[in-house]
Formats: sequence, structure tokens, C-alpha cells
Amino acid sequence: MSRLEAFLTSFRPALNHPTAVDLYAHCKNLEYELSEYQWPDYFVLWSSEHRVQKMAYSLALQSAINMFQVSYKLGLATSFRRLLMTAAMIRSLPAPLKNANRLQSLLLKACLDESAASHHYAYHLVDWSLRLAQYQLGLDGKGVLSKLLTGKRHPYYWPLAEALPPSIPGRIDGDTLARVVDQKRHSPLYKREALKPPKTLLKAIKRYATQSGALAPIINAIEHQPALHEALIRSASEHAQTAPFKSTKHAYLYLGAQRASHILASASLQQHIDSHRVPLHEALMQRLSLLVELWHQLKYHTNVAWPLREKLVAQIIAIDLIHHPALATATQWPQLQPDTPLSAFGLLGVKPEPAQQKHSETLIQRWGLSEQVNQLVRFQTEITSKQQAVFLLGCILLQEIFDPHHALPKRWSSVQSKLIQQFDISSEKWHTIKRDAVAKCQSFSPLDVTICVVNDYNHSS
Repeated sequence: MSRLEAFLTSFRPALNHPTAVDLYAHCKNLEYELSEYQWPDYFVLWSSEHRVQKMAYSLALQSAINMFQVSYKLGLATSFRRLLMTAAMIRSLPAPLKNANRLQSLLLKACLDESAASHHYAYHLVDWSLRLAQYQLGLDGKGVLSKLLTGKRHPYYWPLAEALPPSIPGRIDGDTLARVVDQKRHSPLYKREALKPPKTLLKAIKRYATQSGALAPIINAIEHQPALHEALIRSASEHAQTAPFKSTKHAYLYLGAQRASHILASASLQQHIDSHRVPLHEALMQRLSLLVELWHQLKYHTNVAWPLREKLVAQIIAIDLIHHPALATATQWPQLQPDTPLSAFGLLGVKPEPAQQKHSETLIQRWGLSEQVNQLVRFQTEITSKQQAVFLLGCILLQEIFDPHHALPKRWSSVQSKLIQQFDISSEKWHTIKRDAVAKCQSFSPLDVTICVVNDYNHSS
């Protein structure tokens, strides 16, 4: 039995008596198949030659395969992608699924409800994957795919057509097809290097810092990471206000080991953020960009110094936030409840737990950042330093700006009053801090996030 046949054998019962939970589990298995084996790339051809198979199976699988490929190219988070793949399978079923939302996901509901199409772009992602699968399998007799690209909602679909073009692979003879569908890839095709820390570079930096290693391994590791190399050269050139540095070594020595390490960490974290997009990704980036400016203004007005730049702090907490279940599949920004504790996680309206900050803790340790950074970003029941006070004041200000019609939680208000008095911030200065930060962010994003393929705003009809 070939790898493809084995997968179909395990997959068919799920479609005979489908539940959303079972389909979600099969999507997780399909992700592994897509990474390790080649048969998904040739599934359209195989299905065309095996018409005796139920087309419902083929349509469901090809829809999920398409959904994986387009979401991978858009850099969507794993939990987000799996729900989209599940929705594509459910949409492909010949009869509506009665228990479609057993997963209790608002995102899944948005993907399945056409009336919600104008409110979230996830519906269009699923729609494109399904219609493309019908076209690929020769089931698009009414030309639905063409209508998507010419209809009133074509602006949603053209970017998806560019990410995953509507093409049908050319025919190959049966013997060749039989061989390739069961081949394992020499190296996984769908693997994001950006999500893995640059271990070689981190080891070289650690050895150099302890005077047990040379500079050459650091330079060599940087030059093998184009995004990190570009960030280092750009930062050195901007700081020196000269022509671009041509030598990686020159740029590194000019910036110094500590500053260069911070720049490299920032560039690496930005790769992770851009490659792990959640449904409300742009909304999160807007908030964090404004938070960076609020911290900058607060530090200026209170004369408090931080152990590293505001942008890197925002990127560190962003890694924790995008991995949090509350944001992983949300289609609307969570509303703060009266008992919401004051912390970075409070921006999501959730209670922070130490286990949820494991990503930031690991990043701080790997990049050799000072313990002050850990104390700054981690939630504590009591404010223990002026640096943490500025951190939390920025979170309070951000909530006031984005949700001015709802009162702050009581703990937030009491902390705000206490810290404003401690730093001697007048109401006029408080207003100036907000005004200047908002003005700066309207034309500039400190996190350098560019999103052009899909729009993360929730559109109103």
C-alpha cells in the first residue's frame, strides 16, 4: 500500500461520518504529509486518473492542500492555518455539517458563514482554496473561479490568485506518477527557517562574550542570514550617517558587540512575527507600534532609562502574545473585563500565567539579554522598579487610546493614579504624551510590519 493510499484509508471514515474535531485531527496529519512526502503535490493528477474514487474525498483533500499552501505563503500561524484547512474540508462536503462548530471557534464560524464574509478575510481564503480545488479537479463547470476574479469582491481574490495561481499540473505517465506519489522529500519543502533561532550565531556570540571564541564565526553566521546581515548593515549606516557599510565585520565592530546583538535579535524576532500571523495580526501590530511610541514618550518625560530599546521590548512580548490561545483564532479584539490584571497580557483581556511567558523568557536567555529585561516584561503582582512602572503605564495609555468609551479595570485605574503622582505627570503632560505618540504612529510603524496580501481589519458591511 502506498503512502497516499494509506492516508486515504484513514481519511475516508472521517468523511463518511464527519465531525469538525475529526477533520481538524486529519488536517494535523496532512500537515506532516505535506512536509515529508511528495504525494500532495501530485494529488490532482492522481485523482484525475482514479475517477472511481469518490470525488468528495478528492475535493476535501485538495481544498485542504490548497489552503495549506496559500496560508503557508502568507505566513499564517499554525493554529490559524489548521482551522482554515478544517473549514475548507467542511465547505467541500456535499451536505452541511450539523456539528460544524464543535471546536467552538469564532474564526471557524466566520469561515463557514457567507453572511460573515464581509467581516473577515478568512472566509475568502477558504473560498479560494475550495473553488481552486474544483477547478483543478475538473468540477468547475459553471466557471465559479473566473467569477471570483471578476465579481464585486475580486479585490479579495486577486492577491490570493497571485499567491496560489489557478494552474493544473501537466500530465505524466502512470509509472512515473506511481513512483513520485510515495517519495519522501530529501528536505522538507514547507519549513520556516525564520521560526528557528540562529543557533550557530547564538553560540558564536556567547563564546565571543566569554572570550572563549573568535569574531570570525559571528561574522560568518551573520552573512549566512540575509535578513540579519541587512539589518546590521542598515543600522550601522544609519547610526554613522555615512554611505552603507560594505563589510559585515566593519559594521559589527562599529556598533559594538552589545548593540549589534540587540539589532540581530530584533531582526530575528521580526522574521518570527512576520512568519506567524494571527487573524488580528495587523491590529496587534498597530497596538504594539503605538505602545513603542508611548514608552518612548513616557521615558522622555520621566527620565527613566531601559536596558534596551522599546522596539525590541515590543517584539519580545509580541512573541508571547501571538502564541496565546486568546489571540490565535480571535476575529475581534477581546474586551477587557473589570478583573483583568495589569500586564502585557491584559491587552488581550486575559490573566497572565508564568507558563504563557515561556517564549519571551527563552528569547531573553538565548540572546544573552540582561536579567533587567526579564523583570521588565514579566508580570508581577507588585511594581518593583521605575522601568516596570513605565512599561505598565504604556499599557494603560494604550488601552485608553484604543477603547476610550470603556472604563479601565479598577486595578489599572488605581495603579495609574499612583504612578502619575509618583512621576509628577500633570494632566496636560498626560495628554501631550498620548497626542505625540499617536501623531508619530500615523505615518510610521516602529515594528516595520508591511502587510499587503490580505487585510487584517474587520470590515463592516
